[in-house]
Amino acid sequence: MSVRALVLDRDGVLNELWHEPDLGTVDSPARPDQVRLAAGAADAVRAANRAGVRVVVASNQPGVAKGKCTPQLLDAVTGALLHLLAAQGAHVDDVRYCVHHPDAVVDRLRAGCPRRKPGAGLLLDIARDLGIAPGGTWFVGDTHVDVAAGRAGGFRTAWVGRSRCDVCPTRGAEPPDLVAPDLLTATLTILEGENHDAALSRQR
Repeated sequence: MSVRALVLDRDGVLNELWHEPDLGTVDSPARPDQVRLAAGAADAVRAANRAGVRVVVASNQPGVAKGKCTPQLLDAVTGALLHLLAAQGAHVDDVRYCVHHPDAVVDRLRAGCPRRKPGAGLLLDIARDLGIAPGGTWFVGDTHVDVAAGRAGGFRTAWVGRSRCDVCPTRGAEPPDLVAPDLLTATLTILEGENHDAALSRQR
């Protein structure tokens, strides 16, 4: 089946995680000035754009629920990410977040939401709204939670970052369909596979 879309986790895949040396923490960017594209991310998205493959971001973003940022800052972080991609000739077609968390300090956002990964709700919403078949869509993430969500939704899955995937068996998680060191490598491998499949189809 040809690749119809790439659905990408955000933090650790498209952009770098933010390190706070004074606090010794690593987390999602909470302000637009903290957004840094991951190496090769813009090249990956641009390659998908040129191949006619839609690109969608799907991410758990509980920062507002946890009181770490405001809705306005979350929007600003998203805007900064899209701006950095656009500056390098790359664009995403849609951005979807689950902002809920079961331990939220904001009452209205405290929920066991089915759209929160490892649930597949967010991914299935994307497939429905874009009119794409999950089997022709890849979900690219950097944690076992991403792989579990993709599997649950019937997506093919790619894990970015081999060293982190080494712990999959210890968590009882199914392995991804593809493991790559970064988003660019994963994207090119996926697109090359599509080209190979298309060539075989023409030969039949």
